[in-house]
Amino acid sequence: MIKACLILLLVNLKLSLQCGNGPSTFDNTLVEVNGKSETISGCISPDTLKFKGVISNISCSNQNVLDLNEGALQNILSKFEVTLSGNNIELIREGAFINLPELYLIDLHNNKLSLIVEGSFKDLPSLNKLGLHTNQIKEVLPRAFNNLPKLSSVVLSENKLENFDQIWFYRTPALTAIDLSSNSLRDIKQRAFFNLPSIKDLAFANNQIEFIDKDAFQGLRNMRWLNLDRNRLKTLKINIHPPSKIEMLNIEFNNMTYISNGMLEALRPKLRLIAISGNPWQCPCYERISEWAFKSSGRFILDLAPPDAAEVVCVYAKTPNFDLCVERSDDEFQEGFSKHFEGKKAKLRWRIN
Repeated sequence: MIKACLILLLVNLKLSLQCGNGPSTFDNTLVEVNGKSETISGCISPDTLKFKGVISNISCSNQNVLDLNEGALQNILSKFEVTLSGNNIELIREGAFINLPELYLIDLHNNKLSLIVEGSFKDLPSLNKLGLHTNQIKEVLPRAFNNLPKLSSVVLSENKLENFDQIWFYRTPALTAIDLSSNSLRDIKQRAFFNLPSIKDLAFANNQIEFIDKDAFQGLRNMRWLNLDRNRLKTLKINIHPPSKIEMLNIEFNNMTYISNGMLEALRPKLRLIAISGNPWQCPCYERISEWAFKSSGRFILDLAPPDAAEVVCVYAKTPNFDLCVERSDDEFQEGFSKHFEGKKAKLRWRIN
């Protein structure tokens, strides 16, 4: 009995020396290193791995890993990526990733993360892509993403976020894409990305967005892709740095009845794809958008619902000036006018050559 306790004490001492003084992250956990399986306890590092070659890929998925504690991954000097998906990870402690100069991708999707604390991801000089989708994230603290000079893409889709704040990011000069789809965002505030001027691609699909401040995207001079699909917008009024570099705009399946000529013209310079189906457009506005698209020397593509389905493509106001494309309140339409468009799968797009 004493001998067994002594052995256990020595094992724990060894892990402590190898992994630091904090609690262990892994306990006889199955991992794959370059496709080869082994079990590990404590942390993942060259000292604890049986694999002794050049590491290019580490995967630990569908295991019972609750927290990523300080030093969970450390001291791997080769270029590699790590997948930690499908576990039960609830928390990433500050300093979970230590001395990983060539780590370029972290995949943490499909866990149980609810909070991203300050310094969860910091001092990773080669990190390029970070996947945090399909978790339960409700809150991200300031500087959660800190000193990541090559970080270009962060995926935060399918979480429970109710707001976005650029102070989550600090010293991330290469950040070009953020995916916030399938959260619970209700608005996009003024200058929401002002301190992130490298942003080019933004995805807000499948939220509850009703309002976008006209200066929400101020400072984004190179934005090229904006996805607002499946929200609650009634119109689109945003200021775009001229000349616009937006190439793709998706506003499908909102509550949009109107968009101004000025907005369309502001979008024109680089636009290649605009997706507008599933909205209760006023018929005069629908016709005006069609004319605008054709005048842009474009190619009109319409994928209809199945042939036997009744296809409603636009609505008329019940007011005397129903033949004008003007911004209107819901009271100016028949009650329930937008229900014809709910859940439709038809796609209406213009590609502009």
